[in-house]
Amino acid sequence: MRRIVLHWTAAVLVCLTCAAAHAQQIYVLAVGDTSEKGSISFSTGPDLQYVFDAFYANVPAGRWVMYNFPLDDAPGGEMHAPWEGPDVRGDLVDMKDKILTAIDRCPAGPNDTIVVFYTGHGAADEVGHFLVMPDGETRLHRKTILERMAKKQPRLAVLITDACNLSVPSGLGPAPAAHMIPPERISPLFESLFIRSRGVVDINSASEGEVSIGAIGGGLLTLSLAYMGNQPDFKAYEGFVRPQLPDDEPPSQAKIPSIDHMRAMAEFYGGYTEHGMHGNFSPDKPPFGILFEYHEQSLSWEAVAKLLKTKIGVLFDAVAPQGWDTGAGKQTTQTPRFYSLAQTPGGLADPAPINRPSTSSAPSGPAQPVPVEQAERRWSRPAYRPEVGDRILEINGRAVRNFNDYHQAVKSSPPVMTFVLWEARTGKKFLFRTQLNPPGADSRFGVGGENAPGGGVRVSFVMQGYPGTRCQLAE
Repeated sequence: MRRIVLHWTAAVLVCLTCAAAHAQQIYVLAVGDTSEKGSISFSTGPDLQYVFDAFYANVPAGRWVMYNFPLDDAPGGEMHAPWEGPDVRGDLVDMKDKILTAIDRCPAGPNDTIVVFYTGHGAADEVGHFLVMPDGETRLHRKTILERMAKKQPRLAVLITDACNLSVPSGLGPAPAAHMIPPERISPLFESLFIRSRGVVDINSASEGEVSIGAIGGGLLTLSLAYMGNQPDFKAYEGFVRPQLPDDEPPSQAKIPSIDHMRAMAEFYGGYTEHGMHGNFSPDKPPFGILFEYHEQSLSWEAVAKLLKTKIGVLFDAVAPQGWDTGAGKQTTQTPRFYSLAQTPGGLADPAPINRPSTSSAPSGPAQPVPVEQAERRWSRPAYRPEVGDRILEINGRAVRNFNDYHQAVKSSPPVMTFVLWEARTGKKFLFRTQLNPPGADSRFGVGGENAPGGGVRVSFVMQGYPGTRCQLAE
């Protein structure tokens, strides 16, 4: 397992003069050093995915906006427009100016929330904590980001950085260190933490004198906060070599190209998985990340702090059961440092117990029923849907040559239908299944099609609420 020393710092700056009304929109800017030069792309890349998944699964599409959102599968396209600006994903040159420009262009109003997340290298000098940009030299101080965010005068401004916090004097360089359908309502946890909270949150992933640890798959605090899968697996993979940029793509004109960590992870793990960045996912076990496990509870920041301390300790023990050799001695734990926590009106200081089937072999008395909202989590059994422009190539194992084949196959299909979909956005094929409407319904599938060159049918529309919007990856 590769050693990566990471440090997390989180701060929430609140405009105390803003009105007390609930925020109408949440604007999210997620940026990371995924460059080859940075050497931490297999930690920072997944970090970005975890943060995206957390918001995507907890906030309706119409309530949040992702900066430079590159996908076309958001229902209705609500997440696309109103926040555009310089590329912060594929071209990492001049990242400092791009981040500040993106903040300047944020269309947030006085009743909105702005969230800036950065994962990469960092250090501290006489001015304070700063982020090291992908060029390895440029410094972007957190103070500068907070000041730039404050100029937008949002109701709530959130800055979360997953970066080292080593002391470096001025003049010296720092030491190296899913197609889910969004919910119809914002989750109670996100409502309490990102909408109702007021004050200042200042969190460090490790206390004074401790290092912060990350590995292939993410940093310990990011995993504890936003990991969708079950407890992360930190087993070593023999012969692992960090992939280079794909050979079948033209060389980037950028001086600092980013790694396609999504493809690299898929190749490393042997192909596409249902949760590529949450590889040990099981629908029968609870998710590990706080933002997923407790999404139905209105927690306070104090409660989140308690949970983070416990979960980071669990992960540290998994990564370093014999302790971590820092060069200056043996570190036996990693304890997050909470400098300040915001007030959360109505938020629970202690999470309520969540009833789940016991995984222990010891007798535990009569089994307790599992509430439907817990047993059928949106992210535990994710729903997928075709998008306009995709192609359906097979139905129930038989090739679809044209629209007539498609119509007859759907009409005569058994209640559970499987189909092979070619995704226009990625050029990949997936095998899906869905429960069709009864034969007498006006439409069994709710997905319109038209003849496509080369065979299959091109998806022309998807009817809201029909089986086409409730597909699952076939096992």
